[in-house]
Amino acid sequence: MTARTALLVDEARALRPLIENEAARAEAESTTTSTVVDALAAAGLFWILVPRELGGAEAGIEDALAVFEELAYADGSTGWSAMANATSSAFAAIYTADDAAQAMFNADGLGIHAGMLGPVGSARRADDGFVVAGRYQFGSGCGHATWFGAGTQEVDAGGSRLNDASGLPALRVVFLRPEQVVLRGNWDVLGLAGTGSYDYTVDDQFVAEGFSFPLLTAAPRRGGPTYNIGLFGIVASGHAGFALGVGARALNELLDLVPTKQRMGAFTPVADEQLFQHDFAMHDAALRSARAYVFDIFGASEATALAGGAPSLVQQQRMRQATTYATRVAADAARFAYTWAGTSALRNGGVLQRCFRDIHAGTQHVYVDNNTLTAYTQTLLTNR
Repeated sequence: MTARTALLVDEARALRPLIENEAARAEAESTTTSTVVDALAAAGLFWILVPRELGGAEAGIEDALAVFEELAYADGSTGWSAMANATSSAFAAIYTADDAAQAMFNADGLGIHAGMLGPVGSARRADDGFVVAGRYQFGSGCGHATWFGAGTQEVDAGGSRLNDASGLPALRVVFLRPEQVVLRGNWDVLGLAGTGSYDYTVDDQFVAEGFSFPLLTAAPRRGGPTYNIGLFGIVASGHAGFALGVGARALNELLDLVPTKQRMGAFTPVADEQLFQHDFAMHDAALRSARAYVFDIFGASEATALAGGAPSLVQQQRMRQATTYATRVAADAARFAYTWAGTSALRNGGVLQRCFRDIHAGTQHVYVDNNTLTAYTQTLLTNR
């Protein structure tokens, strides 16, 4: 790490007591509290992946991973929404036109971006931009966003879908001001309850072309070579950091509990049971192994980017594979911890129960579904 990015990890760790104290209120309010938002902003953590020329830290991918992991260790919801804000802000900063970037990141304040970038809306070309419409879900971090991202499919005047020059679907991400978006709420969920992942709609709003970029062919317009790792690599780093942080917190919470936890009918604490000791060692090893693999493949991909290239197809798929694998290992660890904690993890309000709920909510994201694993194997078979 550079001194600057190492400081960011330290600042994220220093916020842990505050984040922990605010976690229950965030769940009750369904979004990150204003107290935590202000603290994250003061520490610059929303903009760790924004280029330095726009006021961000321009952290390396491994460094950003460590920050996301630290925030998720403090609280899964906070870590999730912060990584969603940080990655969305990165895309707005590196892929949009100069005038748009200056409007979103300037001396009056750096923008906090959020939204769903999957192409569920439509963008019809008009004048020097697009008329955008769509209904969006899962806009994590929207509760405190100052700019909203929205994924679209370009369409013609009759509403027919268009392809780009290479024949691929013309998918485009746009960024809108809050007054162009209608928040619908509707965030009542099992886990990640404090992420403010609200539904929102966009009703025929004009967006200048500079405030957009093509999703499948975006190339960095500013910043250093780290950004050659690509949009999907940046997204993966956020999900991987989240999973590793929540999984580690679940196991550590269990370690704090078992020396005094005695199950009904038992004569010794859980910590003294050999079955617990054996299984804990296995889950601990699995999570540490997943973490090592995550940092190994992201580090290798970043090294390729820093050398002036782009990660190979196999490297791209390995970043997805590692992220999905880390999520599964973390979910297994959280289930193990929840089970051995017994009724201590059953009652609402406990950290361990929150870890259990948050990581299982995270497993439902499309970015870590089974297709990421089959796509990896397919790519490996055709690129040997």
